[in-house]
Amino acid sequence: MKKILIIDDEEHIRDHYQNLLSEKGFKVDTAENGTVGLEMFRAGEYDLVLLDVNMPDRSGLEVLKDIKSVKEGQVVFLLTAYEEYKRNFASLYAEEYFTKDKKIEILLRRIKEHLEG
Repeated sequence: MKKILIIDDEEHIRDHYQNLLSEKGFKVDTAENGTVGLEMFRAGEYDLVLLDVNMPDRSGLEVLKDIKSVKEGQVVFLLTAYEEYKRNFASLYAEEYFTKDKKIEILLRRIKEHLEG
C-alpha cells in the first residue's frame, strides 16, 4: 500500500484529501504544519508528500527544500490557493503544482501516475 503524507495547516483540506485518498486505497498521514510534517517525514517512509505552500509556522517552500535534502528523490506535490507560486516551484524540484481550486480528479490522476507508473 502506497503511503502519502499531507502537510497543510487547514484541517478541512487535510481531512478532505485524507478521505479521498484513503478511499482510493492509499495509507494517509496528516500534519497540521511544516514543523510537524517534517518531523513525520524524517521518522517515516512516504511515497508522496502533498505540501501546502502557505503555512503560518514555516513556508512550504522551506519545507520542500528540507524534504529534498533528507531524500533527494522524494515525490512532492505542492498545493496552494495562490497561482503566483507556480513560477517558483520548478526551481525547487517539486514534481507537481496544484491550486486548491482545481478539480480533484486531476490531482488523483497525477498521484496515481506518479505512484503506479
